[in-house]
Amino acid sequence: MINFGSRTIDVTDHDDIYEFLFDQRVTDGLPVVPPTRQRVERMLAATVRSPEQVIGKIPPNYAPATVEKIAINAVMAGASPMFLPLIIAAVGAAAGGQFPLHGTIASTDGISPMVIVNGPVREQIGMNWGLNALGQGNRANMTIGRALRLVLRNIGGAREGEIDQTVQGGAHKFTLTFAEHEDASPWQPLHVEHGYQPDESVVTLLPVIGGPRVCVDEYSRTARALVGSLAMGFDCIFSPNGQIGPSMLVISPEHAGVFRQDGWSKANVRESIVELTARPIRDRLATDRVGGGITQATLEREGITEADLDRPMSKVAHPSHIQIAVAGSTAGKRTGIYPGIVRRMDPEHMDDFTPVSARIDPL
Repeated sequence: MINFGSRTIDVTDHDDIYEFLFDQRVTDGLPVVPPTRQRVERMLAATVRSPEQVIGKIPPNYAPATVEKIAINAVMAGASPMFLPLIIAAVGAAAGGQFPLHGTIASTDGISPMVIVNGPVREQIGMNWGLNALGQGNRANMTIGRALRLVLRNIGGAREGEIDQTVQGGAHKFTLTFAEHEDASPWQPLHVEHGYQPDESVVTLLPVIGGPRVCVDEYSRTARALVGSLAMGFDCIFSPNGQIGPSMLVISPEHAGVFRQDGWSKANVRESIVELTARPIRDRLATDRVGGGITQATLEREGITEADLDRPMSKVAHPSHIQIAVAGSTAGKRTGIYPGIVRRMDPEHMDDFTPVSARIDPL
């Protein structure tokens, strides 16, 4: 017997339950755990929230994501019940109105939410923020992000070939969830930077197109030299001559140590990347040799005249569009760049961008 929220479906003994779930198109292409009534009830016991409580409406169907339906998808993702409060918070952040959820789902670019976790919950549920933190192997990291995506698919209707018209896609569309390595960071943790207390458990979402573009720099011994390497990494992401949207820079502990040694702040890193990726607008124009640049139509739309073409334009529209977190091990000097959505923004509000965060209920 399988529970699908308001419906309970009986599956005969001679049916292969896993093949049945594939046939119902409720999987992400990998086998899922059958959401039996017993498993769903065990999952629901991990939260004080009512099963009927609506956490948000999920586009494109704008169907209500109740706690029960979130729990069903968490079971299918292979999550432990102790992960449920975090998954509920992630769904709430995605569907709360600030995160560009519809644009993330209905995209040809393969956009998907990156999920970053801060605070005590990281240790409480055994998340990984060290070796291979953004890779496979850790149950919490893998199943929390998977559960969120199954919610988008099974409640919202974000199925490939329908509303999801991704041209190529990538592994980030399965799960992209990690905890920040707060002890290795020379800066405030991501959630504290955005107004939360250090002892609060917080989940943060950022829409990314893919990644990472890994920047390998084993040789820089100063922050200025290292940020120069990172700037070169930014400069060739997305449309070669165009600007990049709000993105995440996941800095490894050894690279973070270089910035710590020289006393660099996150603001120093951001401003230097903006400075070092600046080129005259005319050098970012689309040409016969490089078509991926600024077109004549864009110049006209933005009111850019011939006299403006010598004005510098950074690869990054505003320093706030570079989000920074620390994760990984001390096995090498690597930093991952995860590019974000390129969106038109009112120039007067370019500095308004922040990722979307939500507090996690106490376990």
